[in-house]
Amino acid sequence: MRIVPRLAAAAAACACLGAAAEPRIPELDAQLEQWLAHGDYVFVWDLDRGTLGRGDPYRVMRTYYDGLMFALTEARRFIEPGTPAVVDLQPMQVPRDWDEAYSATVRSRETYLEGDAVMLNAEITRRDCDRARSQVFYALSWKPREHDDWREMRKARDRIACK
Repeated sequence: MRIVPRLAAAAAACACLGAAAEPRIPELDAQLEQWLAHGDYVFVWDLDRGTLGRGDPYRVMRTYYDGLMFALTEARRFIEPGTPAVVDLQPMQVPRDWDEAYSATVRSRETYLEGDAVMLNAEITRRDCDRARSQVFYALSWKPREHDDWREMRKARDRIACK
């Protein structure tokens, strides 16, 4: 019956070791976070068409804005939710198999990192897959849209199926 106290002591020792087993190197964590925040970023939202605005242009633009803010606040975490941001959307040539396209410039300031000014370039494209579903594709980069790296982001958009 002496085994139970020994097992309890061993379990407690393991719990303490487990809690201390996660090494932290703040400088590397900060460098990784900054690298991730400043990298190119693409994602697609597959949405119920009702979510996209139900024909109301304001609500459609609001969905595009919400997607950009998601990328900056939740996905890349260099702007805290609620930080003022200005988005300039301009119509652009619509890529093959898409229904609508915009180039965008997003201006704000970093709040998670150094507090520096932010100016991101983006492309937002939308298409209706069927009567019930739409896709909105986002590509964001610190680089100008003419930079060669944008080709890879556009290729990623071209590979997305609307099935």
